[in-house]
Amino acid sequence: MKDKLPNRLHLVVTSGPTREFIDPIRFLSNPSTGRMGYYIARAGANKGYRVTYISGPVNVQYRTVKGVKKNISVVSTQDMLDAVLDNLKENTILIMAAAPADYRPVIRYDQKIKKKDVPAIELIPNPDILKTSHEKIQSEKLKGVYLIGFAAETNDTESYAKEKLVKKSLEMIFLNDVTAKNAGFGTDTNQLTVFRKDGTSQVWKTEPKERLGHKIIEEIESWITQHS
Repeated sequence: MKDKLPNRLHLVVTSGPTREFIDPIRFLSNPSTGRMGYYIARAGANKGYRVTYISGPVNVQYRTVKGVKKNISVVSTQDMLDAVLDNLKENTILIMAAAPADYRPVIRYDQKIKKKDVPAIELIPNPDILKTSHEKIQSEKLKGVYLIGFAAETNDTESYAKEKLVKKSLEMIFLNDVTAKNAGFGTDTNQLTVFRKDGTSQVWKTEPKERLGHKIIEEIESWITQHS
């Protein structure tokens, strides 16, 4: 069955940050480079999967993955959500490796805010992409869809990852402690812990993100082979 997975499953991989503009030149975002998602998408394409790669505002080298079905560039969290939902069909694995902004300003100013103005910036929550994806799966009764999450955390890392695993109805989640040495945003390497919905988990050693991209695809393949 494992060899048949690339023939019947479509991968949707997200990467990078999103931006929520305050005015035409200022925005809320985070330091994600998109490197991890890029390597996951590339590993999937190299294994023969049909891949849709959705990236936020990343550097040019992580914007386009060769050999994929589609490369889609987005800016805001809502943009990313729309792209995910447009491509979320039956027999799809959604790998949510992006780090979308959780909040956006209530007001987006049309002109540059001047220093003398010093506005109070009120924020509202952005839609949760994985939660909304699960709602679509339920409402449209989509079959053969698997949701894979990532958790970039700084404290109480395991408890937050396990909570997200359950709340967002995931098959598995990859915990990334961004305070760890040689891990997190902007590094060539990462150290991940995978938590699966059957209660098992595994701590992975620190490795280059390129190697981890292949390892993540292999982990997902193994899980689906055992549970489909």
